[in-house]
Amino acid sequence: MIDFLDASQALAREMDLLEDVSRHPGRRHLWFWECPKCLVAPKSLSSKPTFERASFALAAEGWPVNLRSTGGDVTPQGAGILNVSHVYATEPGEPVDLKQEYDRLCTPIETALGEGASRGWQPGAFCDGEFNVQLNNRKFAGTAMRIRRGKADRTRSAVLAHAIMLIDPVSIDAINAINRFLSHLGEDRRIDVGAHASLPAGCGKEAFVAALGRAFLE
Repeated sequence: MIDFLDASQALAREMDLLEDVSRHPGRRHLWFWECPKCLVAPKSLSSKPTFERASFALAAEGWPVNLRSTGGDVTPQGAGILNVSHVYATEPGEPVDLKQEYDRLCTPIETALGEGASRGWQPGAFCDGEFNVQLNNRKFAGTAMRIRRGKADRTRSAVLAHAIMLIDPVSIDAINAINRFLSHLGEDRRIDVGAHASLPAGCGKEAFVAALGRAFLE
């Protein structure tokens, strides 16, 4: 099942799920969701002096800006984009290994994609990072994470792992919106639509989500 809700509601629900696992470390949540078109930016960008003006300008163009707590960079949302949020607790006494936690997020996506899936940096992609999931050497999924010390068990950590996946080819409109936002913020980098991949031909969203759900449960 895929939920459709506003980005602000989705981001708030992620925090609720993280709080739930922090207080109840035996629980685990795997949540698929979509939302109307907007931009999502890390809270760190809100400290820029031009952030308010940039957000106002993009909202006036039909691209409202939402802030998230998991870091990363500016990402688009809207038609053809699917999100997965995986929320769980680490084992008692186990130190947090960031690479291991990203493996737990990226490996199921790679498994569901099958041949051609890999991981790594993709110059020109939005929210570029070491833990991109790529398909045929272009970015398919961006990943981000927030980790919080457990409240019920201080020897465990609650993990919110999030991925944004391009089910359909990312629109030039979305890429242009990101670039305008970055320009308003005074950033000189630019995002390239050609750096991105989408689901391969013949692979439908429903079948992919089913395969991804199985991969996470395994």
